[in-house]
Amino acid sequence: MTDGTRVLARLDGRMANAPLSGAVSSLVLESALPVRAFFAWPGKRNYEGLWWSSTVRAHVGFESLLERDFLLSADHDRDVVGIASQPFALLWPRGTRGSRWHVPDFFVRLRDGTGRVVDVKPAGRVRSAERQFGMTREACEAAGWDYEVFTGLAEPRASNLRWLGGYRQDRFAPEDAAAAALADSFAPKASLAAGVRRASRALGADEGIVRAHVLHLLFTGALAIDLDTPLAQNAAVSSAAAPVAAAAWEAAS
Repeated sequence: MTDGTRVLARLDGRMANAPLSGAVSSLVLESALPVRAFFAWPGKRNYEGLWWSSTVRAHVGFESLLERDFLLSADHDRDVVGIASQPFALLWPRGTRGSRWHVPDFFVRLRDGTGRVVDVKPAGRVRSAERQFGMTREACEAAGWDYEVFTGLAEPRASNLRWLGGYRQDRFAPEDAAAAALADSFAPKASLAAGVRRASRALGADEGIVRAHVLHLLFTGALAIDLDTPLAQNAAVSSAAAPVAAAAWEAAS
């Protein structure tokens, strides 16, 4: 099915047009401009906009709140080092049954150098797009990319990440010396409230400022917390990158 398939991408100010093969894995698609425009019209049901990505330090477009949730989770994922929206188009040969072309929603570059293509679709609508997803998966295998269909974040992880995502901006990031003190305050493990109090005393800083630093480090993964339970003041926080235990842990203040 991949014979004759082509990949179109906007790279370095030009439109690249290459046959689908393992060679396209060398394309720097995390730097690609959207291959098609985002269209808006009165009464459109989808919510679209620009997400400021702390990963790529630039805005990345999204066309739905579900796509925005994907960008949120990608920013939190420490393995993701590059993200592009509407990164390329797959053009299947004339006469291909099921689809003539498809623009995946995102391309992400992983820390190990591999690429991942992502389509975003509500879980209830995945079945209607199964053929197109299957064709896209086959094309990604031929190119050497991973492929994922993102259907959303489960609760309470979704709400936790949305809250922490508000602290992803640089203005909440601690300076290096403060970051080291924060890590020490949660080593090897402490409750969120106890660690903030401990760090506030060590730094001689207001607890509100320290808490904002902590939430930033929780989003970036420099501090770890179980996101599959509701965030609370007695939630266990660890200075290690590995996930902490699901149960809340109350440390002595």
